[in-house]
Amino acid sequence: MDVDAVIFELYGLRPADFTRARDAYVAQARREKDSAAAAAIGGLRRPTLAVWAVNLLARTRPDLAEALLRLGTELRRAHRELDGERMRALSHQQHQVIGALSAEAAQLAAGAGERLRETALREVGEIFHGLLVDDEAARRWAAGRLAKPPPVAVGFEGLEPAPGAMPPPVTRPPRPAPVSAPAPAPAPAAPARTAVGRETRGVRRAAAEKRRSRTVAAREDAAEASAALRRTEQRLAEAAAARDRAEGEAADLLEELSAVRQRVEAARRAVRETKQAYRRAEQAHSEARWTAEKAARRFEEPTRSED
Repeated sequence: MDVDAVIFELYGLRPADFTRARDAYVAQARREKDSAAAAAIGGLRRPTLAVWAVNLLARTRPDLAEALLRLGTELRRAHRELDGERMRALSHQQHQVIGALSAEAAQLAAGAGERLRETALREVGEIFHGLLVDDEAARRWAAGRLAKPPPVAVGFEGLEPAPGAMPPPVTRPPRPAPVSAPAPAPAPAAPARTAVGRETRGVRRAAAEKRRSRTVAAREDAAEASAALRRTEQRLAEAAAARDRAEGEAADLLEELSAVRQRVEAARRAVRETKQAYRRAEQAHSEARWTAEKAARRFEEPTRSED
């Protein structure tokens, strides 16, 4: 059995049809004594609706899949090279591309009979963002064989800059040449340092230090809030993914329950039919016995009359 072809076929099916088709292939592999194929196919998990939708996009629009792969390559290169200007431009492009791909995936899914609700749409966007960071998962997706969402990506964490990479130098506009001014009129001599001057400079230094402290504290608070927001978003994404997995497992269990109920109902019908056949057989037996006894009596009556 060609396991790769089977996997490609299974991840092109709607999630509702996945489990039944997978189990059928496992049964076929066991009949063919192909234990390796049975184990490989049996270990496949039912994809979430969002994973199926992004696979459908990659299969239907390979041009869009290739565009996302190129964008991911450029983003990772800009991050490694610490090219801030390039990263800002690509980040803007990233939001546009992910929005367009998400809308296209939702439209393709609706055309295939599946409507993506808000949770699934949010997961679709998270998957595309994760694919920009995870090149290996992006390649599986471009082949239409993504089995599960990539890890939730927060920026490009874990992607270290290239050795020796330095951010580009900040260019500043040249300062204008000083304009010559007439020499000031001589002023009356004043003491070089006075008590008032020293006090003024001390107040200014204290105010500047206070402003720096406030700026540092504000930056630390902003960084902490940003990190907390990322952690919250990650927990929400993980919770949404866990809920979708639970929904998928519940759908699998419901399918199995429906199959068991069908088998039970078939067994009950067989029992009823067996009982009906038994009653008919008993009735036929009784009728045959009565007919035999009647025939016997008719045969005995002429014999007694002759005696």
